[in-house]
Amino acid sequence: MATVRKSTIKSRIILIMTLFALLIAVLLSFFSYELITYYQRKTTIQATEFNLQLVSHIIEQDLLNLSALAMTCSTNSSTNALLKDYFVSPQASAKDAVNVFNSMQEDFRMNRSNGYVRRLIVKGNNGKFLQVDNSVSASIPLTIHNIGQISALNAEGVEEWDQVIRDPLSTTNGIPFVLPIYGDRASRIGTVYLLANTSVITDKLKGYSLPAGSRLLLALGGHHYQLIGDQVLAITGPYEPVAYTDDKPVGPQTELSMIKLEDGESRITVSYPVRSGVILSQTLSGDQFAPKTNIWILVMLGVCLLVIVSSGIITLYLTRTISLPVEKLKKRIDKIAQGNFLLDRNIEWNSELGDVGRGINRLSQDIVALMDSQLADEKQKQELEYRMLQSQINPHFLYNTLNSIKWMATIQNATGIAEMTTSLSRLLRSIAKDNRRLLPLKDELSLLDDYFLIQKYRYGSTITMEQRIGNEELLTGLIPRFTLQPLIENAIFHGIEPKGRGHILITVAKSGYADILVTIEDNGVGMKEEQISTILSEPENGAKGMFGNLGLRSVNERLHLAFGENYGLSIESEMDRYTIMKILMPFLQKD
Repeated sequence: MATVRKSTIKSRIILIMTLFALLIAVLLSFFSYELITYYQRKTTIQATEFNLQLVSHIIEQDLLNLSALAMTCSTNSSTNALLKDYFVSPQASAKDAVNVFNSMQEDFRMNRSNGYVRRLIVKGNNGKFLQVDNSVSASIPLTIHNIGQISALNAEGVEEWDQVIRDPLSTTNGIPFVLPIYGDRASRIGTVYLLANTSVITDKLKGYSLPAGSRLLLALGGHHYQLIGDQVLAITGPYEPVAYTDDKPVGPQTELSMIKLEDGESRITVSYPVRSGVILSQTLSGDQFAPKTNIWILVMLGVCLLVIVSSGIITLYLTRTISLPVEKLKKRIDKIAQGNFLLDRNIEWNSELGDVGRGINRLSQDIVALMDSQLADEKQKQELEYRMLQSQINPHFLYNTLNSIKWMATIQNATGIAEMTTSLSRLLRSIAKDNRRLLPLKDELSLLDDYFLIQKYRYGSTITMEQRIGNEELLTGLIPRFTLQPLIENAIFHGIEPKGRGHILITVAKSGYADILVTIEDNGVGMKEEQISTILSEPENGAKGMFGNLGLRSVNERLHLAFGENYGLSIESEMDRYTIMKILMPFLQKD
């Protein structure tokens, strides 16, 4: 027959603890990974925002300087005034052209960002033009024949750093800045064309730390470019940024968006405006956010290994502190089941299990005491049964004898003896045969009449008794057997007999909604207050009559047991005047 292997509580606890610890370790690792990723992404975005902001401010300053250089020709300045005269006046001479050129060169030399100017051209509507070239040797000379190749000079619009174009007179790329020149009557008399080298932006990014997988992007107006070293490459594919709301930038001017590049991957992009229409952006690679996977796996494995080692240590601790004591307790219980009730002090440790051991020792001693008590009770029971058999009297013999006495008294015309014998016979029959716990108040009063008849022949006409029934229906209420007889006996022996004569009044009335109040009043010697307080609280020696073992305290306790603590016996008395005993009980017609 195959044996069933039992699963111990210790093994279950260890298994549950190990699984719980592993679950906690995995959850902690997961949430830690997510938390680190979140904070690393947040930190990366903030660092990128700071770097872009720093570079953008430097680029912005150069663009402002270049814009100011172009504006010296288009707005109110000495150069602008000379240009107006040169372009508008019919008498303008070559000397005026030289003056304008010298003023333009002076403004050029004074500008801090002049190194980024590829060429500065001013052209009037009358066909006159002047140029300041920053690299004459690397460019085709500007003449009246090729000036038409610079389309911005032929337009009537304005262009402020809107795109990257190819210089038609050289091999370089530049960013044009075009402004109108207005005359005195606010009419356009010419155009300023400044072409800045793309290095005005790329030079500031040479020391820029760009992580692997990230890109630098430049937006000029509606055109988008990628910055790779010194190159500014146009983005030909779709460029549709979507707002990114999972994180928030630090600065109010910074924007976060998601951009899908040509590789199909969407990336977070941090953008910062250099100036109106010029925005510098950097894409962020997902590798920048996530911790190193290999390192994180090693950390998780280390945590799991630590949990397993901790579980082993806990197993050893549980074995020493729980399993071995429990095994000893189990063996002790098995010995008690086999009948060995001797004390074992080795299981009374200084712990909760020691409390259990002390309880087991007390249990074994209590079992021994209970067995001894049962043996003593059994022995006493046998002795009582033997005594009852010895003292048993045949009730029929007693009833037949009393019946014979009654008929002999009747024959001899002794009616008093016959009535007393009949009453005594009914009382004894009720005591011996009536085993009802509760009986109707009517039956209790009938037995009381038999008892009082006997006492009346004993005391003669010195005692009288009267019954007042408020409602005959109240006589159907149940009352414990032999409740009224001890009270009448107490009134006769302790109240009326010391006085020599007296009267007893029994009143049955309704009390409240559903209670009965039975009052027994005598005009005997009465009692003191201290006597009343001790009668119902201390054991009595008992009256000297036939109901002496049913004292007032016993009657009160029987009423409590039958109906509850709200019901019972109460006594009022005044010395040399009266004693009133009141029984309050519920109006019950069914036991």
